Amino acid sequence: MNETIIINGCSFNLKAIKIKNFVLAGECLGDFTNKENADEMLAEKDKKTLCDAISFLFAGDSSLSDTLCEGTKDDAIEALKQIALYYQSLFKRASLMAKSVSLIAAKPKI
Repeated sequence: MNETIIINGCSFNLKAIKIKNFVLAGECLGDFTNKENADEMLAEKDKKTLCDAISFLFAGDSSLSDTLCEGTKDDAIEALKQIALYYQSLFKRASLMAKSVSLIAAKPKI
């Protein structure tokens, strides 16, 4: 899988995203209404919010937002979908490992 994403002519390394930045981006995006898929969920957000979220992911602040806003809203939506797809399997594995550890720690001693 490609580890670099290009948004509005700027390339970003997907492996450089920190957990803290995911939290910041999530806070930026806020709540989603019940929609069928990622396209619908992201489409309800304005372009500035989407670009702020991408900036938080890669820079940890909104410093890249103005540059990213020069692109289209569809570019921002596609970028966020690619980032989610890249990290989906990693988060799934981390979740399974956390569950295994909690089960080991919770086993009663006989």
